[in-house]
Amino acid sequence: MSRFAPQTLRGRLVAILLAVAAVGLLTLAAVTYASQRSFLQDRIDQQARDGLPAIGRELDEDLGLDPRSARFPYGRGFRRPGEGPPPASLPPGTYGARVTTTGEVLAAGISSYRGESDAPSLELPDDLQAGQLRTVSIADEPYRIAVDLSRSDANLNVIAVPLAEMNSTLSRLLLVEGIVIVAVLGVLGGIAFLVVRIGLRPLDEMAATADEIRAGDLSRRVEPADDATEVGRLGLALNTMLGGIETAFAGQRQSEERLRQFVADASHELRTPLASIRGYAELFRMGAAQSEADTSTAMRRIEEEARRMGVLVEDLLALARLDETRAVVREPVDVGDLAADAVEDAKATAPDREIRLHVAADDDPIVSADPDQLRQVLANLLRNALVHTPAGTAIEVHAGSAQGPGGRVALSVRDHGPGLPVDDPSTLFERFWRAGGGGRKQGPAGAGLGLAIVAGIVDAHGGTVRAENADGGGARFVVELPAYAEQTVVLRNL
Repeated sequence: MSRFAPQTLRGRLVAILLAVAAVGLLTLAAVTYASQRSFLQDRIDQQARDGLPAIGRELDEDLGLDPRSARFPYGRGFRRPGEGPPPASLPPGTYGARVTTTGEVLAAGISSYRGESDAPSLELPDDLQAGQLRTVSIADEPYRIAVDLSRSDANLNVIAVPLAEMNSTLSRLLLVEGIVIVAVLGVLGGIAFLVVRIGLRPLDEMAATADEIRAGDLSRRVEPADDATEVGRLGLALNTMLGGIETAFAGQRQSEERLRQFVADASHELRTPLASIRGYAELFRMGAAQSEADTSTAMRRIEEEARRMGVLVEDLLALARLDETRAVVREPVDVGDLAADAVEDAKATAPDREIRLHVAADDDPIVSADPDQLRQVLANLLRNALVHTPAGTAIEVHAGSAQGPGGRVALSVRDHGPGLPVDDPSTLFERFWRAGGGGRKQGPAGAGLGLAIVAGIVDAHGGTVRAENADGGGARFVVELPAYAEQTVVLRNL
C-alpha cells in the first residue's frame, strides 16, 4: 500500500467520499463546458451563415458590381452609418473578403464599433471551398470561417468570425467551475469528516474499552449495544463474546484453583501414610523392634498404611477418570439388584450391623447407566454410613421410583447416626472433605473422596445427589437418575 494512502477507516471513508464527489463534479463540469462550447460555437456558426449575404452585397458595392457606390466597411455588419440595423449581428473584428478560386483577395474589410477602418491583409487558407465551415488560425488568433459562392461573379465570399470572445467566455467558465469544485469539495470534506467522526465515535469508545479489557478488566463491556444500528449490533456481539471469554477465564481460574488444592490435598494425604511407613521401616532397620510382637506391630502398621495409600490412589484415579472425556457406557441396569448386591457386600464387611433393603415388589427401578460406576456409588455411600456412625447403628437402603413427575429412579442410603456434621450439605461432596470439626483434617475417616466420586458419577449420568437430615434422626443420601425409558428417548434425540 502506498505510504500516502489514508490508513484509518475515517480517512478512507472521507477520501472515498471526496473521490466520488470529485468525479461527479468534474463530470458535471465537463458536460457543462461541452454544452456551453457547443452552444456558443453553434451561435457563431449561425452568425457567420447569416452574415454572408450582407458581406456579399457590401463587397459587390466595393468592387463596383452594384449601382450604389460605397466605401468598405462602415459600422458593424458592413453597413453605412444611418442605414438602419445591420443585417446580421456580427461580433467586432469579423473579417470579410472576396477571394478568387486561386486564392487572390479582391476585396476585404473588418467590422468594428469605431466606424471606418482599413482592412489588414488576410492570410486565408488556400483550400477554401464553397459551403465550408471550419476553424482556422489567422494572425495567431482563432477564427470560425464560413464560405459561399458569390452571386455577382464566380468568386468566393469569405467571412471569418473571431473566437476570442467565445474562448474568453469558456475560460471564465472553467475558472468558475474550478473555484466551485474546490469550494464544494472543501466544504464537503469538512462536513464528511465531522459526520464520519461522530458516526465512528462509538468505535473509538469500543477501542478504549478493548484496551482496558486487554489490561485485565474482563468485566468491562462496550457501548452502544443494541439492535438499532450496525455499531450497536457489533457491540451486542462483542459483549456476548466478552461474556463467554470472562466465563471461560473464570472457569479456568476455578479449575486451576481446584487443581492446586487437589494436588496440595493429595500430597498431604499421601505424606501421612508415607511418613508412617518410613518411620516403621526405619525402626525395623535400626533394630528398635527387637521382640517378635514389636516386629509384628511394625509390619501390621506398614501394611495398613500401604493399604490406605492404595485406597487413596484408587480414589484419585477414579476422580481423574471422571474428569476425562471418555466413551459413554450405557446399558439397562436394575437398581434393585445392584442395591441387593451392595447390601450383601456391606453385611460381609460389617456383620454386626443391621442393614435393611427396601424395594417395592411392583416397582421396576431400571436406569440406563454404567453398572460398574453405579456399584461404586452404592459402595461409597454404604462405606460412608458404616464409617461415620457408631457401631451397631442400623442402615436402610431404598430403591424405587422417585416421587413426582419426570420418570426418575431414586436410590437412598439412610443411617440412624448423629446426622449431618455441617449446615450446608453440599460441602460434603467436595473433594477431600472429611468430618473432624471443620473440614479437611487428618483422621481415621479416610481421604474424603468417596462422596466426591459419588457426585461425579451421578452428574455424569444426568442425575442428582443430595444429603439431608432424616426425620427421626440420622442422615440420608438420595440419588435420583433418569429412568430407562426416558433415558432411551433422550439418547435417541441427541
